[in-house]
Amino acid sequence: MNWVKRVGFKSWHFIRLFFPFVLISYHLRHNLISIFLWLLLFLFVSDRIGVAFGLSYLFLSPEYQGESTLLAFLLIGFAIGGLTMAFNSYSYVRIAHHFPFLAVVNKPFVRFCINNSLIPLFFIGYYIYRIISFQLTEEFETLSTVIFNASGIVIGYFIFIGLALLYFFPINKNLFELNKVNSKKISQNIRWDRFSKRANIKSAVRHRQRLYYYIGKNFKIQQSRSTKHYASSLLQSVFDQNRISTTIFEIATITTFFLIGVFGSQKYMDVPAGFSIFLLLTIVLMLLSTIHTWLRFWTGPAIIFFFFSLNWISKSFDAFRFQTQAYGLNYDKKTIYSDSIIYQLTKKLDYSIKDYDLYLKFLNNWKRNTNEEKPVLVLVNTSGGGSRNASWVFQVLRVCDSLTNNKSSRHIAMMTGASGGTVGAAFYRSLLIEKEQGKNVDLNDPKYFHQISDDLLNKLSFAASTNDLFFRYRTGFGFNSHYSYDRAMAFEKDLNENTKGRLSRSLEYYRSFEKTGKIPNLILSPCVVNDGRRILISSQGLTFLMAENAPLANTNSLQEDIDIHVLLKEQNATKLMLSSALRMNATFPFVLPMTSLPTKPEIQVMDAGARDNYGGKTTVKWLKVFEDWIKENTSGVVVLQIRDNKKIMYQEKIPEFSMLDKFTVPVTNGFHNFTRTQDYDQEAVWDLLTRNYSSPIHFVTLNLREYQKDRISLSWHLTKNEKRKIIKAISRKSNVHSFKRYCDLLDKKY
Repeated sequence: MNWVKRVGFKSWHFIRLFFPFVLISYHLRHNLISIFLWLLLFLFVSDRIGVAFGLSYLFLSPEYQGESTLLAFLLIGFAIGGLTMAFNSYSYVRIAHHFPFLAVVNKPFVRFCINNSLIPLFFIGYYIYRIISFQLTEEFETLSTVIFNASGIVIGYFIFIGLALLYFFPINKNLFELNKVNSKKISQNIRWDRFSKRANIKSAVRHRQRLYYYIGKNFKIQQSRSTKHYASSLLQSVFDQNRISTTIFEIATITTFFLIGVFGSQKYMDVPAGFSIFLLLTIVLMLLSTIHTWLRFWTGPAIIFFFFSLNWISKSFDAFRFQTQAYGLNYDKKTIYSDSIIYQLTKKLDYSIKDYDLYLKFLNNWKRNTNEEKPVLVLVNTSGGGSRNASWVFQVLRVCDSLTNNKSSRHIAMMTGASGGTVGAAFYRSLLIEKEQGKNVDLNDPKYFHQISDDLLNKLSFAASTNDLFFRYRTGFGFNSHYSYDRAMAFEKDLNENTKGRLSRSLEYYRSFEKTGKIPNLILSPCVVNDGRRILISSQGLTFLMAENAPLANTNSLQEDIDIHVLLKEQNATKLMLSSALRMNATFPFVLPMTSLPTKPEIQVMDAGARDNYGGKTTVKWLKVFEDWIKENTSGVVVLQIRDNKKIMYQEKIPEFSMLDKFTVPVTNGFHNFTRTQDYDQEAVWDLLTRNYSSPIHFVTLNLREYQKDRISLSWHLTKNEKRKIIKAISRKSNVHSFKRYCDLLDKKY
């Protein structure tokens, strides 16, 4: 048994002193930032966080030029290689001084990188496993194709590592090589260097006698040598030399990434979204490493000072106040935005009367186009939901037309809603315009579904990582004005490219088609972040909706809605691009940046879903305004609700709270119950309206998801399986019943 104990002791001794394992323990003690970033990536890839938003899909199904090919995976692998070298550089700066033996090994930094590779290699192994599993089940790829594509991860990884080592091998020197080059420079230390070294040398003394087992030359296990007999200044000079080398490499890499951002709007730069996330983490680590190399213990205070200074500068100097603009608007002149100005706008009766009369002409033309004496009036309400609901809304409207022999599109008078739903509705409406113009448009052609469901996330993510978060140094678009390039512009360009430019026209372009009643009126209502109001955006004036809820004089009431045409009349509101209006209506927090409007003070707008995720609020106000006309000219109203989620999902469970949850729930409750709270409120409003309304109101609801387990990510990127689920949802039993009921209502079979 003694030999067993000896073997066990030696094994434990080896494990305890095996340098790669020792480095992991030191990361946990001295380098938690890096560990946190790798943990975050593990959680992304394993689908533990961001489940509803499909964050894991960005890594498991990367696309380049619209296809998930070897090149897409190779780019991801290349980005992981960059992150690995950033991790090694930052780790070397943070903890290498604890191990003086590195100063006497061959190629100290390279040797450190090899021994520091356990975490990156474990991540790559797990990542490839998840890719294979995901591609087989979600993208329906063959095993051979998946393995071939996944090999791109390894190829790209070693390409970057190889390029990095080509730099470090010639310049990375140990104590003996450095001494041969210039023995005089070893002892020449400036005062700043001496100040920054004392802590390093002091902390390193405790470990000089400890001999580690490390992965050495030719990947053989070697035991380190004692450095007790070397002067601390000599050992420190090696680390300083390597720090300078890594800093130069980091600065060059960061500069390269920023230069890449200059060409980010080019088609060939539509890199996978996962690449952009790895790139962003790489930049963060490299910046931290570079700063820590020169500032050492002052790194934390310096970063805090930098962010507070940047925040102050951004508020004090216009040159540093980065804007996300709405394209088509004139930002050279600002309009005053205040409670008193808004109140005055609501009291300008000439505006509301004129807009009301023009809108009645549209409704009368709409009625004439139905060829019925008293047609059914259809109002479409869409919920938010990114690409999934943009695709779902288009599919539903297409099928409604197909089932009714195009009768449905002639009976739809108005569309409204939030986020992706309105994008799908606007795309459908643009195809109706082409049909009206005599173009050969078959709504049942699958190409239109593919156009609206194409990826919108890759270029957006790349712009965010290379341009948005640091300096917006590029401009784009035209309209006799320059707008700063950011992820909003990247998103909008992709949207217009995917939809073949059908959404890239100004509001006034669509006005002529709406006036004739040939297409439905589209109403968007992005929310003002500053005060919670809503900006009503349409090709037609909507001041009559403002007047409907105008506050009484000498009261403390609020005016909620503001028509963009009266607020930004001098800023060319009619020239606003529809794609920009849709983007403002779909600005999910952090995914897309809030849009600044040319007002003083500057107001920011975001997703309409913040106030009205289902379009009910706008629809109720619209119905109240036109109640008399509807009673006289129609046989009733059908509200077609196209939702991404059923109100109460099947198999939905009421959550139970842990001890920790009880502390966080008071804060997170509003977010988790956000859409349900709106459902409660809108059902109450609908109940009050329908009880007293002079015309019958019928509701037809079609849901994309009905089961809690039916997962389709809330994202601007869809997998093949998710697209398949959207198409199959049309034939779900409950939706088939809703389609039949809708057809009966159009035929007045009440």
